[in-house]
Amino acid sequence: MAPLLCAALLAGGCARPSSTGFSTERARTHVQVLAGTIGSRPAGSEANDRARQYVVDQLRLFGFDVRVQVADARRPEFGHSARVQNIIALRRGVQPEAIALVSHYDSSSAAPGGADDGLGVAVSLEAARVLSAMPLRHTLAVLVTDAEELGLMGAAALNTDPVARQLRAYVNIESVGSAGPSLLFETGPGNSWIVDVWAAHAPRPYGGSFALEVYRRIPNDTDFTMLRRLAVPGLNFASILDGYAYHTARDTADRLAPFTIDQTGHNVVRVVQALDGTDLARRTPDQAVYSDLLGRTAFSMGPMAAAWIAGLAVLLGALAWFKSLRAAVVVVGGGRFLLTAFWSAIGTAAVLASMIAAAWLLREAREVYHPWYARPERLFVFTAAIGVLAGWTIARAGAFLPYAMRGTRHPVLAWAIALPVWILLAAAASYYLPAAAYLFNVPLLVAGVLLLVTPLARTAAVRLSSFLVLCVTLAMWGWLLLQLLRFAVAHFGRQPIVTPVWVYAALIFMGGMMWMPPALAAVTGRPLRRPAFATALLLVAVVAAGGYAYAAPAYTYDQPLRRAIQFVHDAATARAFWQVGSTEPGLDLERTSMQWAPLGGPLPSSAPTARLRHPFVFFAEVPPPGEIPGRVTMRRSRLGDSVQFTISVIPAVRALGASFVMPAGLTPVRPNLPGIARGGRWVASFGAVPMEGIAFRGFVHASDEPRLDSVQVILHTSRFPGGGGWQGLPPWLPQERVVWSGEARYIVRPLPEVAPPQ
Repeated sequence: MAPLLCAALLAGGCARPSSTGFSTERARTHVQVLAGTIGSRPAGSEANDRARQYVVDQLRLFGFDVRVQVADARRPEFGHSARVQNIIALRRGVQPEAIALVSHYDSSSAAPGGADDGLGVAVSLEAARVLSAMPLRHTLAVLVTDAEELGLMGAAALNTDPVARQLRAYVNIESVGSAGPSLLFETGPGNSWIVDVWAAHAPRPYGGSFALEVYRRIPNDTDFTMLRRLAVPGLNFASILDGYAYHTARDTADRLAPFTIDQTGHNVVRVVQALDGTDLARRTPDQAVYSDLLGRTAFSMGPMAAAWIAGLAVLLGALAWFKSLRAAVVVVGGGRFLLTAFWSAIGTAAVLASMIAAAWLLREAREVYHPWYARPERLFVFTAAIGVLAGWTIARAGAFLPYAMRGTRHPVLAWAIALPVWILLAAAASYYLPAAAYLFNVPLLVAGVLLLVTPLARTAAVRLSSFLVLCVTLAMWGWLLLQLLRFAVAHFGRQPIVTPVWVYAALIFMGGMMWMPPALAAVTGRPLRRPAFATALLLVAVVAAGGYAYAAPAYTYDQPLRRAIQFVHDAATARAFWQVGSTEPGLDLERTSMQWAPLGGPLPSSAPTARLRHPFVFFAEVPPPGEIPGRVTMRRSRLGDSVQFTISVIPAVRALGASFVMPAGLTPVRPNLPGIARGGRWVASFGAVPMEGIAFRGFVHASDEPRLDSVQVILHTSRFPGGGGWQGLPPWLPQERVVWSGEARYIVRPLPEVAPPQ
């Protein structure tokens, strides 16, 4: 494995040819139109109509047969429905089986959608232009879905369209960030052969199956989730860096990095070309393990090969440990080895504790809970510096101990102590994180091979082998760790929690566990020159890094604090409330006439209205507004022992949502919309209600007819009463270093509607 990995790294020294005809400037023009000229385009909005027409016109210009699938999509598992309008474009090939480019043209109501998913649509359009000029065997499909932001509703409807039966492979293009390369972070279902195509042909491949282990544990989904149900193999790409703008007003066209568009576009074109020359009919059940190497080349292997590598890594690692342990005992003696292992454990614990303390100290010294958010690299430098100082302090403390209590420095000792830890990490990862286990198995395998062939009595040879292991480890962990840290900061900033102080220290510590042993083995054993000077230098570095981190702004215009706002008008009780939530304490609202108070539980409304999930939530009661954004009526008719009811919603505004809430314990029979029980009440939700309205129908037993008087309908809109601007936000909300998301809810009881005479 070591020679193969080295060969791959050397092969990656020269980038693969990336000339595909893809024009970054053309793609940027699409992004500018969608996110700049048109702007935020949530499903059901007028801007959504304009975006759809633009995409349709472009695809027709490229020679595609285009139609719009209009459907009421359903996801019964969540009780959700929505009116969607998917764009389906086909360029017929010799064979009817299709390869698809997938993206979504709607955006969050809180964002212009430059990256999410202006990137995906722009790359799909430009790739479609390039590929349509090539002789392709298979049909090329461009599928641009609607209402992805409402819970993947467009993709749910797409699965029911006849085009789904033509699909044999697809590429989904998403984004949670405005910069960096698009990563291949999800594949499947099964079918490792499609990953082989990416690994062999993508000009600038980035990604790794490790990302799937991360993705499984975060609350995100893409259209890929729905398309997997078709059992068609696919590749899911997303840019992840500069995630501060994701789903916020800062997700503009200008913010999307040109490199991100360029790298994504060239990879997509080349991969689709390669898929066109592949037998798309084959199916395999295996899930690939894959990774790029420095963004220059990539490898892919099936689970059997990954299992063999894991087994060999543990076996050869164990053999290398026994060899290192025996050599260490010969060099320093068994007692001295145990003493060195003890002090190493103490030092490791001190390093981790000090790194966690760095974040704690920074938080305690500032008035906010996330002082590192806008400039996280300063925290990372401070954390690393204080960790190195802690380890160095433990090492230097040995000079003040009696000789019998001191540890010993020797490269063989470093491996004799580190290898059992590496073996445990590799075994645990193989069991709990199989898609990411290669990050531990490959360095362990390389270390095992090199140490088994290295004469451990020759210190210089051990150092050279350790240096080679360090190179491999840094190649696999260096860029990855940095990107994981940057991704984690933006990701935790999106969550309604106070980020634990140990999170970033744990990530840095994990990377250190992989590269520090070979680094120490490569340099240890040499005589220390002027250790007092090194101590002073480290102290200065810690103080400087700490001061630099302390002086960093917590939030800026480009890295803003995310906050939530909700307005609730309960027409049944003639009461109205605002609530705002944040991950930071305090309330800095410009409007002082409201009487704000902390909110400890749900709002006192007649329909269930949960408290925002943020740790700090305030609410204020205000006079209710005079208008409701829709008309809601109910008609009933007696049919034997049953009563049929029809609740109609006619919107007064675009992009309105409606939730139908039955009284506690009452479940309708044969409803025309799917619903589920929430908090003891049956609820059916419909998003992007068309302007002509919708009707919710069902039956109840005649004895339950009086309970229909308690049915409630909650109307949802992203625009707030008294709001202005494209987001419809109230003018009293600060926005310089803050971005807002939320909705206005109107709780109404249906007005009676007289049934027409029979």
